[in-house]
Amino acid sequence: MSNIVEAKNIFLGYKNHEAIIKNASFDIEQKSFNFITGHSGSGKSTLLKSLYGNMQLTDGFLQVCGMDLRKINNKKLNLLRRHIGIVFQDYKLIKEWNVKKNVILPLLIAGFSNDVCEAQTEKLLAHIKLSHKADKYPQELSGGEQQRVAMA
Repeated sequence: MSNIVEAKNIFLGYKNHEAIIKNASFDIEQKSFNFITGHSGSGKSTLLKSLYGNMQLTDGFLQVCGMDLRKINNKKLNLLRRHIGIVFQDYKLIKEWNVKKNVILPLLIAGFSNDVCEAQTEKLLAHIKLSHKADKYPQELSGGEQQRVAMA
């Protein structure tokens, strides 16, 4: 199986601070299921931000879906992000929008027609067993329900 992520000797950190991740190397195989674990402040979120293109490497080589993240432009970064799913700790739901609007937004951004977006949103809500909560707002959902909306 091929690798979807290749990281070689990567260093990650924030400006004017010592690197949080130092000289890390790893590969992630396509269609594999992986966990990132560690204590608070160990760099788990920092690593995910780099894989998603939200954080630049300090040093090293990082390739995701065949794209070198050191050299990626905004257009290719947007294409890459359509193939990556990350569930953030705070789920990144828009609290002023109901469940249906939160689910439909990425489909609209991706350029699908309104009819396709509506149909796909209904399927997704049924799949995550939240059709009955389509008109609820994130703060009216349990943590697990919010997580399912974020994944949809």
